[in-house]
Amino acid sequence: MQKEDFETISKNKTNFHFDHDYFINPQPFESIVLYQIGDLSCKGGYVIREHKQLCYEISYIVSGTGVFTVNNKSYPVREGDIILNVPEQLHSGKADEMDPFRFFYMGFGFSKGMDENDPLFLIKKMFDKEQQSIVRDHLSIDLPFIHIFKELISLDQYSTHMMGMYLRQIIVMIYRNFQKSFSIDYDPHMISNKTEQIIYRMINYIDSNLLQIGDLKEIASQLHYNYSYLSRIFAKEIGVTIQEYYNRKRFDKAVEWLKSGEWNVTQVAEKLQYQSIHSFSKAFRKNFGVSPTEYQTLLGSAKKEQYNIKKG
Repeated sequence: MQKEDFETISKNKTNFHFDHDYFINPQPFESIVLYQIGDLSCKGGYVIREHKQLCYEISYIVSGTGVFTVNNKSYPVREGDIILNVPEQLHSGKADEMDPFRFFYMGFGFSKGMDENDPLFLIKKMFDKEQQSIVRDHLSIDLPFIHIFKELISLDQYSTHMMGMYLRQIIVMIYRNFQKSFSIDYDPHMISNKTEQIIYRMINYIDSNLLQIGDLKEIASQLHYNYSYLSRIFAKEIGVTIQEYYNRKRFDKAVEWLKSGEWNVTQVAEKLQYQSIHSFSKAFRKNFGVSPTEYQTLLGSAKKEQYNIKKG
């Protein structure tokens, strides 16, 4: 989506629009090419005119509601939704009259020289084949967006390096969200073979016993299969290891509790069975790029900003 797609969309004004447009001079970050990134807060009824995608685009609904349309199919969107658009798709949107959305967006491509040895190669293939255009965010994708905006505001000699890291993080998190959507929607009534039945039982066991699992090998004991066999078929079918899926579910629960404010960081670490708050903070930072305490601070800042916008 280029700047003119916003500026000539409608006569409605925005609350604010933080836009960085690189279509004339695309910015390379290793195998990622950045065309545009921004943060747009709309007023009621704001319209995004229909346009053909020139690149891949990710939109994340920060707050509010509205409709995004992809190839003439409309999707109601709300806070926490991710919309994925690929080149050549037709895309448009409209903010709700009473509860207009605010969204982050990123237009990007992959370098022409990228080969199958690049970790993002499989992600590009998934993007190109993905039939689903919208998915819920379970990994707090807003955080790397916020970090990129901070780098753009306070540029220094390390900003390019940091932005490249956050861009890759966003793309990987998008991939994981779509993979997670598949695993969550694993409907037992649609299972057609024995392997799928085993996978479903594994997912169901982890989801149902998340806070009680002491050792993942107990899954093998419960299902009466060899753990190595279960690990192999799970990774092949779902695209992540059992350990990665288990960790992801724990991070989902951690984010849920940190957002609610019901538990402090120490309590969250204990409830998720981390050996110490240090090990929990280290794992959280590795996954999200910030510590649990920093995440709570960012949440507080975001809520304060949204309050000031509504108050204004």
